[in-house]
Amino acid sequence: MKLLSVARDLKRRKARERLGLFVAEGVRTIEALVASPLRVRGTLHTREATDDPRTNQLLKLLASRDVPSAEISEQDFAGAADTESPQGILALAEIPQSSLHGFPATGTALLLDAVQDPGNVGTILRSAAALGVSVTISLPGTVDVWNAKVVRSSMGALFTHQVAAMDWTEAEQWLASHRMPLWVAAADGKDLARVATTRPARLALVVANEGAGVSLQVAAAAAERVAIPMAHGSESLNVAVATGILLYVLGASAPVTST
Repeated sequence: MKLLSVARDLKRRKARERLGLFVAEGVRTIEALVASPLRVRGTLHTREATDDPRTNQLLKLLASRDVPSAEISEQDFAGAADTESPQGILALAEIPQSSLHGFPATGTALLLDAVQDPGNVGTILRSAAALGVSVTISLPGTVDVWNAKVVRSSMGALFTHQVAAMDWTEAEQWLASHRMPLWVAAADGKDLARVATTRPARLALVVANEGAGVSLQVAAAAAERVAIPMAHGSESLNVAVATGILLYVLGASAPVTST
């Protein structure tokens, strides 16, 4: 495998889907990747990056695991990297299986409905993992979770948190089979703090871009519409911030045991 050519190709979603690979950039992200169950297929780095002790130690660890590595020029690296100020090291790794076949539905599931900003999606995944979400489902219109910006902003959460991409029909069937009612985050919803105390043991929460809102077909399936009360004059919250608040309140209100 020509690592540089593949890394460049993986900037495209179709290439990631075809090859089953993604790119992780930066020392901290790759350290989290190495500590996860995911398989690293290769690394690229610049000579300048090896002057950093932390980067050098990481490369030695990867070499001890027989991970192929190539040293390339800063110019070539800039062409493969997604960041404006790359740290001089990136890794190619295998995208894990995303099927929910046989996956147990417990606690809270999170659905992303056409959330397009990579930074927001990465932050949401980080919050979902930290706040005990069992699975995050990416619906059509949502940015590819294996986009390099999403991977980086998830701060390693994506490497261990269960994520699945599917269309609404498949997601609705999965929720129905596990008897998970759908709650939709909407500006006209009920005060979350008041209704959260009655949340069922299994629950699915869907969030969307603050501008467009939840799609009609998803909204039509909602058992409840919930909102975060805000001060007069405030129209909306950033979707990543709102999701963190919603998940925290729902988690604090979750039954001690689930069935």
